[in-house]
This record gives sequence, C-alpha cells and structure tokens, in this order.
Amino acid sequence: MKFLKILVAAVFLLAAGSAVAGKGGPIITGVWAGSGQAMYVDGTSAEIVSVYAELIQEGNFFSGFAVFEVTVGGTQFAQMSGHISGNAVTGVLGGCEGTAPDYYCVGAAILEGKLSGNKLSGTVVDLSDGSTSVITLHRLAD
Repeated sequence: MKFLKILVAAVFLLAAGSAVAGKGGPIITGVWAGSGQAMYVDGTSAEIVSVYAELIQEGNFFSGFAVFEVTVGGTQFAQMSGHISGNAVTGVLGGCEGTAPDYYCVGAAILEGKLSGNKLSGTVVDLSDGSTSVITLHRLAD
C-alpha cells in the first residue's frame, strides 16, 4: 500500500512539473518586466529601477532585447540571445547595431538565470564595465 501511495505521488509530481514547463520544455517567449541591483568594481552600487524585455524562442534558443533603467548610467539598451536547458537560462547581452552577421557591438554581458513559470531571475555580469547585477523579471500578461 505504501508503494502505491508513493507511485501515485510520483506520477502527480511528474504531471504537475510538466504542466508548469509546458510541452517541450520551459517557454521564455513573452514580454517581461522587473528590477534589480547592481555593483560596480569600484564599489559603487546602483538600483536597476526597471527592466523591460521582449523575447522570442525557437526550440531551446531565444533572442530579443532588454531596456535597463539604472540609477548609475541611465537607460541602457541590449540585444540578447541565449539557450534554455531545463530551467537554466544562459545567454549574452550586447549593445549592438546592424543585422547578423554584420553587427557593430559596443559592450557585452553574460546572463545566467533560472526560469520558473512566469518568473525569470538571474545574474548579469557586464564585461564592458565590470558590474554584476541581480535581476528578477515577471512575464506580463498578453
């Protein structure tokens, strides 16, 4: 009887996990908004007042753009692309102009995060100024 209860619980958890992730894995496509905190290498801290991002997904890859409003440095625009493996999100952000493969880029950052339903949280390391940011975004309703 204990085995049957464990089996039923395991099947329930598997079904619940599939419902959250969706068929084929997590879905990052959508419009996202949030905020965060940043720290620069000289010890200066900054509030990321708002982040707005629009992302599209093809298989396990995604691309899009983000706009960051930061108390130090003002408004910053970044194009981005990345990969989703399970709920792990990895990608790059850059201030680029042009179309592939003829980009002109002025900065780059690395994104590592976690997608959990309608919440995306992660760390962004900006390679151009050495800052590290922690951000939390929520998917906006259609």
